Amino acid sequence: MKKILLALLMVVSLNLRGTVIPARSVQMDPQPAETLPTVTVLPDPFQPEETGTEETGEETEREPEDPARTVEPSRPMVALTFDDGPHPVYTDQLLDILEENGAVATFFEVGQKLSSAPEAVRRAEKLGCEIGSHSNRHANLGKLDPEALEVDLAAADVAFEEVLGTVPTLLRPPYGATSKALKTDSGYSIVTWSVDPQDWKLRDVEQVVAHVQGIGDLDGQVILLHSIYESSVEATRTLVPWLQEQGYQLVTVSELITLRFGDTLEPNRLYNYDYFRCPPALSEAVR
Repeated sequence: MKKILLALLMVVSLNLRGTVIPARSVQMDPQPAETLPTVTVLPDPFQPEETGTEETGEETEREPEDPARTVEPSRPMVALTFDDGPHPVYTDQLLDILEENGAVATFFEVGQKLSSAPEAVRRAEKLGCEIGSHSNRHANLGKLDPEALEVDLAAADVAFEEVLGTVPTLLRPPYGATSKALKTDSGYSIVTWSVDPQDWKLRDVEQVVAHVQGIGDLDGQVILLHSIYESSVEATRTLVPWLQEQGYQLVTVSELITLRFGDTLEPNRLYNYDYFRCPPALSEAVR
């Protein structure tokens, strides 16, 4: 029976996933304006700006400006991430904070919890936030045998498909635990973090805020938080405007990797503490 269940889940998951592609937040294909916002990447300020005139010297008609959120590759960026949700109350409160400040984040959601707050997850996506998988039941994926691992990830894919109509391409394994099977056969881009204020342990707003503010240079860093604690919501309420006041752009994980580091999101690749602390050489496009 276990093998039959595995086969059925894998067939469904493969049909949902198809060819692995970069995560949604960095897809450059047009998206429906009524559902997903667009992200404008501002040009390099050192490149000559188009004048908007033709050879005759007459000014050409300009299209109206798109009010979409903009990201400047030359400016500092940081990615806020939230694990273990969705939460029927706190996820929306986090989204209120992000929306009020024109910011986005990446939410790594647990498959079994999606039915508890499906509208919040859909709202997050509509606001331009990125949705990643945090497994189906928050198991230690590093300890699962390959068969059990496939069952868990396939079940999560089915849950995401039911709520969003698509499946994530990012995976944050619970506890940051990985294995050879996970890193070579999952088909996900695997993302951990580089700053952990231990909000899950401390449950103290001031200590969480002080930890983040005491790091120093946060450019290119991924901050780990959780969407299931009221204290984490209140810490976020302080951190989001503070980070912006320090000059940081709040972006998704995929935007950080592609725009800040000039790198690509690849399946079966690990983006961990070492990656964000000592990133690969920046491409010429983002220097």
